[in-house]
Amino acid sequence: MISIQLIHEAAARISGAIRKTPVEECPILSDLLGVPVWLKLENEQITGSFKARGALFSLLKAKDSGIQRVATCSAGNHGKGMAWAARQLGMQATIFVPSSVDPTKLDGMIRMGADVHTSRFPGYDETEHWAKHESSRLGLPFISAFDDDWVMAANGGTVAKEVLEQIPDLETLVLPVGGGGLSGGASYLVKELKPDCRIILCQHQGSPAFQKSMEAGEAILEMPAIETVAGGLEGGIGRLTFEVLKTRYDAIELLNEEEIQRAMAWTIKNHQMIIEGSAAVVVAACLRSEFRKPKGPTVLVLSGRNVAASTIAHVLHGNRL
Repeated sequence: MISIQLIHEAAARISGAIRKTPVEECPILSDLLGVPVWLKLENEQITGSFKARGALFSLLKAKDSGIQRVATCSAGNHGKGMAWAARQLGMQATIFVPSSVDPTKLDGMIRMGADVHTSRFPGYDETEHWAKHESSRLGLPFISAFDDDWVMAANGGTVAKEVLEQIPDLETLVLPVGGGGLSGGASYLVKELKPDCRIILCQHQGSPAFQKSMEAGEAILEMPAIETVAGGLEGGIGRLTFEVLKTRYDAIELLNEEEIQRAMAWTIKNHQMIIEGSAAVVVAACLRSEFRKPKGPTVLVLSGRNVAASTIAHVLHGNRL
């Protein structure tokens, strides 16, 4: 199970290979919310997203057991992280991706030597079913992109560890939520060490698996596929991640496609940074007039930057700077 000890182990083992990403102050959001607001720049991480953390740690743990080949399913960033980590460790990664995968992410996996298979399904959940079947047929151990204690500990846990070191008086942490690997690990560590810190979870309103899970009282593992620039937010929540998150959050923000795309353009204009839709959801939440103003220092985790040039052009065309 995830624990503070496991998070510290993950931090120690990936140290030196993974960047300790900076936090950057956001003056406009600071003025808007009336408190210091910082951006945690996981978009500057190796492979362009936080997913490299969990990929490396999970493969290190697998290699400890003598495993040399693994399989996974990914909407893009986890696969890119796995391809990178496998190359670093001399291992082989087989990655199954949905047909809707961002071309930039797909190209990154292939360039780093991964064995990539594209499904006929656009959605993540259908693709993961197929991926698990194929992994079993090929005799390959399957590593989840999010519903895994090693992945949670390294993805969210080590990000939160750095945030608490960088902003010790943190009052509010704003996180994107897809399957829950980032948000689960981060919420666990923050609530263990700073239980009064507010955790705000941001989802796409077209695929709000965590909110639906809270309403149902159990993890909603599958959601209908949606068309979105925020592919990392699409699909169900994990069983393990839901168990962690359900008692370790304070509010849920649901954002629509227009708000997410507008936040991508806003970040380019005001911070000269490209971020993907899955990262922009936290900015979109804070730009809302009805967003509850925090009482102290606030950090938004910008989870990644891997987005195709055509998508950026589309977003900018619809949101004139």
